[in-house]
Amino acid sequence: MNVTILGCGSSGGVPLIGNIWGPCDPNNPKNIRRRVSILVKTNNKTFLVDTGPDLRMQMLDANVTNVDAVLYTHSHADHANGIDDLRAFCWKRKDNTPLPIYGDKYTIEQLTERFYYAFGTKAGPALPTLKANIINIGNNNILDTDITAIKQMHGKGFSIGYRFGNFAYSTDVNEFPKESYKLLQGLDLWIVDCVRYEPHYSHSHFEKTINWIKLLQPKKAILTHMGHWLDYDELLSKCPENVEPGIDGMVLNIDS
Repeated sequence: MNVTILGCGSSGGVPLIGNIWGPCDPNNPKNIRRRVSILVKTNNKTFLVDTGPDLRMQMLDANVTNVDAVLYTHSHADHANGIDDLRAFCWKRKDNTPLPIYGDKYTIEQLTERFYYAFGTKAGPALPTLKANIINIGNNNILDTDITAIKQMHGKGFSIGYRFGNFAYSTDVNEFPKESYKLLQGLDLWIVDCVRYEPHYSHSHFEKTINWIKLLQPKKAILTHMGHWLDYDELLSKCPENVEPGIDGMVLNIDS
């Protein structure tokens, strides 16, 4: 299995508009962060998780030429508003079928309402054509690939984390329901939310994330959804041995 971190920044990216870096060193390219997204290649399939507003450049930078399915963590703008750029993958599909997307019921309702033109249309250079699918919490088989959807608390709402084999992705989470902890055990790699040092109402902060890692004991953990409050070198110096901040473009290989 191959995982590419397409973006590991918070909702505004780093730097923020206005060239606002906070304590992040602008001379360190590891501090440049696009909105969060990952690409998972496994079982001869390519899964994209979320389509934020930086999607076009993320696809170009990672030289992505095909996506077999899209998984959504939730429908917030920084995770969904690049959906239109999926057109590049839709009109090239050899079987001429809509590109399947997956999310929980609320997310699918939001996406089909906001981006109504992308559903039930004919694929072409100017329009994506997508097929919406509601994912079940727990085990799912998508394109002959076992994927576990994990319920997460995200402020007043919920988001979905995803597990592929011994890899899990948990962004935009400030707490897990009790039953979700069981689905996060035995991981070789965990990419997990860490927005800043101070507590946040809808995201995990550094101390909480490290406590989760100590509890669940993945072999390796990568921090994501990092805001402009977190300088890469400073954050790395505070991380335990098996933990490090993510970097846009980072590629990770995991035994399936």
